[in-house]
Amino acid sequence: MKSVVFVILFILLGGVLFAPLSIDSYELTPSELKLGQEGSIKIVLKNIQLTGVTTASQVDDITVYYNSIEGIDVRVDQPIRVGTIESGSSAIVTVPIRVLPNAKAGIIPVSFSIKQKDGDTQNLIVPVKISNPPILTLSLDKQTISSTDTLNVTITNNGGNVNKLIVRLNNTEKFSFVGTDQIYVGGINGSKTFKIAIDSRNADEGVNTIPLLLAYEEEGGDSASEAKNIAITVKKEKADVIFSQEAQIVTSIDNVLKLKVRNIGRSLNDFRVILEDDNIKAKETKEIKLGDFAADDEKIIDIRVFADTEPGVRNTNIKLKWVEEDVEKEEKITIPIVVSSDADVGIFLDSKPAPLVPTGEHTLSVTVSNIGSYRIENVEVALQENDILEVLNAQRSQYIGGLENDAFSAVQYKIRIKNIQPGTHTLPIFVRYKDQSGIWIEKNITSSVVIRPFEESGKKGGSTLPYIVGAALLLLSIYWYFRRKKKQVV
Repeated sequence: MKSVVFVILFILLGGVLFAPLSIDSYELTPSELKLGQEGSIKIVLKNIQLTGVTTASQVDDITVYYNSIEGIDVRVDQPIRVGTIESGSSAIVTVPIRVLPNAKAGIIPVSFSIKQKDGDTQNLIVPVKISNPPILTLSLDKQTISSTDTLNVTITNNGGNVNKLIVRLNNTEKFSFVGTDQIYVGGINGSKTFKIAIDSRNADEGVNTIPLLLAYEEEGGDSASEAKNIAITVKKEKADVIFSQEAQIVTSIDNVLKLKVRNIGRSLNDFRVILEDDNIKAKETKEIKLGDFAADDEKIIDIRVFADTEPGVRNTNIKLKWVEEDVEKEEKITIPIVVSSDADVGIFLDSKPAPLVPTGEHTLSVTVSNIGSYRIENVEVALQENDILEVLNAQRSQYIGGLENDAFSAVQYKIRIKNIQPGTHTLPIFVRYKDQSGIWIEKNITSSVVIRPFEESGKKGGSTLPYIVGAALLLLSIYWYFRRKKKQVV
């Protein structure tokens, strides 16, 4: 019984001597600070009355200390004296802070130590989020555009660093990019200029705004986006026609450029289309006469051209001419033309030992040559088993990689020719690669191989058997000659 009383007395005394001070909560105001901005950290301290302890205990001589943090100025001297907190009561400590102009964006931890008279210490770390948002401004190199046009856009950043900037259109009701749906700009630290090929044919004539959306990674690593509207004047063409490409053309060869022309304006008299481009050049006549062109009418034109340009979407220069009220008018426009790649490969075969013979084992070299005009990527070759041979490699497919134009590379296969009749046979080879425009191309190429009779297998292999047999016969002849001569002497 005495021991129980002693334990209860000890608990009550401990509640008096070691009052439980706790950190109830903290709050950063505002929740995110910018460079040079002031704010505050509010810490709520509470003296908790323990369950079962009937004697009220206060916490005396409470002081708060903080550690100096680079980039943050704590605007109060330390220690911050709180004093006494009665049992069950709370106290609020407000610490004013200011973010220095040279602080780095991100999360900065601010450490606090709360001490009391009995020597007990509690620690608190408050994460302070600092942002340094960019200040982006856009400007254009021209104030008026018509139909499809190219704009040089200069973007200037007067704020925090920007990485991985991508420019998109917020909506495409009036404007659209030509050939892409977004433009990657990258990092902006200062100013940078990039090009936008834009189609304004759906926009109203007069002043419009191009609704751009900028998505980027700001300083500190957070993703952000903002809308930018740029004013632009759209000039509607009097020859209100729309061109669309009806068939592909391939780079570096002669093509027939097939275009559909639609008149979405009023009727045009003596309408002509003249191709005036340095890259997509007319081979014969560059002027196509369409005659009178009624409203809402469509016409197909064919122009023989040579595409002296790289694959991709090319803004092609075209001149329009027509007669209006007995006055000839003309207008220069650009239309997007898609130029496809001429990517192609050649296959060449060699074997060791040669020639190929029935049931023979050989090393077959398959050489792939890039016979197109531009580099190809991710070249892969596959030799499948067939009626001619067995593939002894562990893998049928072998990777070559990238090939510049006119470059070549070879892979080797260990093969066994089947027991087939000698003669000329066809060997199918599968090739897969990606052209410069990013399109995957797959081809099954058939090559001719000659299978020789087995008896011819030593002709090109440098066989020494005939020489060995001949030497043996010669030695036997010499031996026989001297043996016979010796008998005659005896």
